[in-house]
Amino acid sequence: MNITLRQLEVFITIIKTGNITKAAEELNMTQAAASMALKELENQLGEQLFERVGKKLYLNENGRHLKGYALEIIEKSYELSRIFKSGKVVGELRVGASSTIGNYILPAYISEFIVKNKNVKIMLEVGNTEEILNKILSFDVDFGFVEGFSTHTDLKMIEWIEDELAVFVNINNQLAKRDVISVNELKECEWILRERGSGTREVFEYAMSRSNIPVNVLLELGHTEAIKNAVSQGVGVGCLSKAVLEDLVRLKKIKILNVPFLDLKRKFYFVMHKKKYITTVIKKFMDYLNLH
Repeated sequence: MNITLRQLEVFITIIKTGNITKAAEELNMTQAAASMALKELENQLGEQLFERVGKKLYLNENGRHLKGYALEIIEKSYELSRIFKSGKVVGELRVGASSTIGNYILPAYISEFIVKNKNVKIMLEVGNTEEILNKILSFDVDFGFVEGFSTHTDLKMIEWIEDELAVFVNINNQLAKRDVISVNELKECEWILRERGSGTREVFEYAMSRSNIPVNVLLELGHTEAIKNAVSQGVGVGCLSKAVLEDLVRLKKIKILNVPFLDLKRKFYFVMHKKKYITTVIKKFMDYLNLH
């Protein structure tokens, strides 16, 4: 078997673009050369890697199995080239982060890291926890940061930092006048929450269930800012990370409620596929965040 780096590059680029023509363009190859590279790869493996539907190619089970190995080999090769050319930490990081972390917490860390490592480019993808975990499992990002723990056997989870959610209302809401909120008062609330699959939603609902408080959902919104805006305008009651509410508290647009019976503490996690090759630049970023 004599699989080449170019064949693997063609394979990965076809996954990314969806067809051979676009993959060939991205790799500065002719379409015929790209087709031949894929054909030779499949012949050497003795397996078809894609389902062909017209001009579109869809990754099959064999292709999904190969994808992680192919990415690791390509990354090792690129890293080797970078190391010998520069002697510096050079490369790209594809980072996934759930909404609260990606929009409010991680950007400051990324900015500081880039200032210290000017030859590193970081691409940040933000989604809910479920979406980010799926991207890690499919090797679409190098690693991620999420708001909930996963027991998936292919994932490595490392505790990163602690966070706490807060229940909040418009500053003129009747509940804002109360020093302590009762269980019965929470039972009457209409909630504006993140969508299912969100780590914030999961922690909130678990805390409510432990106190036997039903959740009456008035509105589901897919973005933290949308929830902040709705509640600050007097619609419903919200529950988000304290870290994202500082601006509205400072402007006196909302009041964080005292709900001592709810355990709203949580941890943020660094997540990586167990089969992910740790390049020099990934290790540098992990060291920067003390992730060991």
